[in-house]
Amino acid sequence: MAKLYLEKLKCVTTEGWSGLDEPRLVVQDRGTVWNGTVLGDRMYTVKYDCDFTGTIAVSLGEAGGTVGEGRLREQWITDTPGERSLRFRADGAEYNLLYAVE
Repeated sequence: MAKLYLEKLKCVTTEGWSGLDEPRLVVQDRGTVWNGTVLGDRMYTVKYDCDFTGTIAVSLGEAGGTVGEGRLREQWITDTPGERSLRFRADGAEYNLLYAVE
């Protein structure tokens, strides 16, 4: 069994015309684990951890949207130990999720 640590979310650029986005991080079988209002070119602390085996899906979407709406893609994390990042891009928005696996 591996342990996943979601550490920080970097908002590179926002999708919203106002310069604000309301992203939410969703982890497979655990639901929304983080959400907030963010500005572009800023780093935000996530601080979420969980145990998993094999692979686990993480998706980033817009808060308040329906399932699949505003989703910036689902990505899979493997149980290979190390520190890494995931890049989410869609509709002009770009985010980097920093995480570690032990």
